[in-house]
Amino acid sequence: MITTLVISNDAVQLQDCTLYAHQCAIIENHHVVPKSWWEAAGKPVNSPMKVLCPNCHMNTHAAIDSLIRGVDVSALPPRCVNLARTALVLAVQNGLTPAPTL
Repeated sequence: MITTLVISNDAVQLQDCTLYAHQCAIIENHHVVPKSWWEAAGKPVNSPMKVLCPNCHMNTHAAIDSLIRGVDVSALPPRCVNLARTALVLAVQNGLTPAPTL
């Protein structure tokens, strides 16, 4: 995981979260399909990446785990839920077994 803090002219510069149109001081590059699923399958990690703020990142993990458990995700941000659904679809397409991430 790559964490980025940008400082320019002695000031923190806010950066864009790619999931929602908001900015954050810290963004990170994350695997759409959790790395742990690839490792559990003994396969090289071959996941698309997404640049997310910490809130969107953790909400996406909450959505992944909730979808796996079959619980209501309506309180979570819709784009986080959609990204979690994408992770599950890509997991099936790559022969991976989704498992809780939190």
